[in-house]
Amino acid sequence: MTPHAPPGDALDRALASLEWTLVGSHRHELFAGEQMFRRHAGPGFVFVFRGTATLAGQGTPGVDLAAGDLVFFPRGHMTSMLAAEGVELIDVGFEETPHANAAAESLPGSLVVRDFAVQEPSMVALIDGMACSWTVDGAGVEGARLPEASRTAHMRPGDAVICSRIATTIVSTALRAWNEAGCAPTGWLRGVAEPQLAAALEALHTTPGAAWTLDELAKVARMSRSVFAVRFQEAVGETPIGYLTRVRIETAKGMLLRSELTIAAVASGLGYESQAGFSRAFQRHAGTTPGRWRAEARSRTGLGTPASP
Repeated sequence: MTPHAPPGDALDRALASLEWTLVGSHRHELFAGEQMFRRHAGPGFVFVFRGTATLAGQGTPGVDLAAGDLVFFPRGHMTSMLAAEGVELIDVGFEETPHANAAAESLPGSLVVRDFAVQEPSMVALIDGMACSWTVDGAGVEGARLPEASRTAHMRPGDAVICSRIATTIVSTALRAWNEAGCAPTGWLRGVAEPQLAAALEALHTTPGAAWTLDELAKVARMSRSVFAVRFQEAVGETPIGYLTRVRIETAKGMLLRSELTIAAVASGLGYESQAGFSRAFQRHAGTTPGRWRAEARSRTGLGTPASP
């Protein structure tokens, strides 16, 4: 039996597997009562320099933020920000990845790190100096960007790589603080800590729509069927097939929120033989139908028009 890795080693392994490519950083100033809508196809984070605001959207049902707080979004997301008083913040976006790894996909839709400025002042200095790829001052406008020529004029050779590495360092530090605060979900590090289980988790997250069975997953992990089932349950806290279903439903939420695919197309893409079967599984996990979830998720942010079923 492979020994469990120490907690520090597990965190190191998880952070080493996460790397982000910066799309850009966008600095905003909002007046009291002003609202800003955010839409990112990929991950990203928001850091509040001053003031207070309420962030709402998928995975963030009315979270109050204050100066020094950071919120990280491991996947694509749509949110709204309502300023309670004058607010200055930075909105950083990362490139969308077609298949996130197990460490990223095991994270919730949003991670709130309170008092990040107090815990990691050196990281805040890095955030404060970020002006990579696109920056716009003033109230936020969804998707606002500087003209291409203007962005190019402000960029130096190597800036894209350097800024991406800075952003990755900031997010890694935020994840460490979040983990140390005891906010990480059960099994997040335990699954990543064991290479054999990590291989199976990676396979599930990379191709959630594949026709996975317990036998096939055990082969990926290079274990017997029975040993794999027991080890997976111990490390992750649920059965392999139960976890697969959860991954599929969470992936479906992202597809429903950010794309105009029909529900039937989402179901087919995630390995369900029928839309009805997918809808039943979705309702068991989300408590509502895919169509209603899509409409409510988009309504919370005031963005987008739901596609037809």
